[in-house]
Amino acid sequence: MKKRLVFAFLSTILVPILAAILTFYLGANQIANDEDELDQLFTDVRREIRMNEEKLPNQDAFYQEIKTLLDRYQMNITIEGEGDEVLFDSRTYIEVEELNSFLPNLNTFTIQVAGEEDRKWGVTIRANSAQSEPFKRMTDIVHILLLSVGIGVLTLLLMVVIWTTYISRTVLTPLKQIYQATEEMRNGNLDYPIQYKKRDEIGRFIQGFNVMRQHVKDSFTKQKQYEDARKQLIASISHDLRTPLSSIKGYVEGLRDGVVRNEEMKQRYLQVIHDKTTHLDHLIEDLFEFSKSEADQLAIEKEVVNVVEYFEKQLIKYQFDLQEQEVELSYTIEPQPRSILLDPIRIEQVMSNLIDNACRYGGTRIWIEVRPDQSERNVIIRVVDNGQGIDKEDLPYIFTSFYRAEKSRSTQHGGSGLGLSIVKSIVKAHDGEIDVESESGQGSTFVITLPLYVNGEVVDL
Repeated sequence: MKKRLVFAFLSTILVPILAAILTFYLGANQIANDEDELDQLFTDVRREIRMNEEKLPNQDAFYQEIKTLLDRYQMNITIEGEGDEVLFDSRTYIEVEELNSFLPNLNTFTIQVAGEEDRKWGVTIRANSAQSEPFKRMTDIVHILLLSVGIGVLTLLLMVVIWTTYISRTVLTPLKQIYQATEEMRNGNLDYPIQYKKRDEIGRFIQGFNVMRQHVKDSFTKQKQYEDARKQLIASISHDLRTPLSSIKGYVEGLRDGVVRNEEMKQRYLQVIHDKTTHLDHLIEDLFEFSKSEADQLAIEKEVVNVVEYFEKQLIKYQFDLQEQEVELSYTIEPQPRSILLDPIRIEQVMSNLIDNACRYGGTRIWIEVRPDQSERNVIIRVVDNGQGIDKEDLPYIFTSFYRAEKSRSTQHGGSGLGLSIVKSIVKAHDGEIDVESESGQGSTFVITLPLYVNGEVVDL
């Protein structure tokens, strides 16, 4: 098929060109004997002007001398001197025939004639008849050229029709069958094989299409089972919504029951309720986004923040939240002022997820360290807990969407297999990295590396 298409392409180009060249060659041979007539015309005009140079100021006398030459070639001449001054124009004496030509300058030539005393004249020669020689030769050449182009165009159209018919039968018809098969597949009919017996490229393609159709048919059931299981897992994520709702409910009940006794504590309660509501809103938004696309497509709105101020504000809030859960949270932030480009809400979501996981899986002490690395190009965030840890065989998969280990990430702890996947996607969207070190029964250490914002640019990891 490839060779045939190449041959069709080349023949469609070359055959019309050869036809045009052959037509022009045959026509040109008919006028090849007249090649010297135009040069002879120019020579005769120059000779006559030089011979009668002294009579040029008297146009009547000059015309009588060159009239024989003008009649012989059936032409008119115009002689111009310096400054485009017209010294002689034979059209004054000879009636000019109106030439029917779409190229008005085809039978017009301009030559230079040198006279005595370094005088030069510009001489314009015009055919007085389209059939006079040697002017007729130029017209014949144009006619032959146009005929050659016409023959080439007709041959091109003929080749296009021939090869279009051939390609339609050998290529387009099988493609129509493939299109029909794809429509059947789109409508759910996977039992629609294409019948094509030839062993060319189209045949191999159709064979591959049939193999693909069978593969899709075989895997469709498995895919449907996977989607059903995924829907069940997404349904189980509802547990993740309970934590912020329970916290909001507790603080609201505290306000309602009069536990808050001063304005400062009331404002802190209200702030926590507001923050939890915001977190809940973003969690629900994440769940909707994840149901439509992968977690790494979450929207990120970055802004430049001070590392110390941002993380200290977040960690103080978490300390206050964890007091009622009898979880001790301590942190260390290197006090040097540095900037980082991040989405404050998304990074808060990351920290909240890691801290909630530590609490959920048995952690009673959490230590968080925020410091730059030795290169002063990145900030390192370490979240360490003393919880039950993660089994060694589960470590490579904990950031995989919907992954749940039997022990450390079982449903009885409320794990959905989605939180750490979203965490990794958020960190990746900040051009960062996240890793974990853990052993069963020895707690876990999550390490986040984010590039600092230095001199108006984000430093590459």
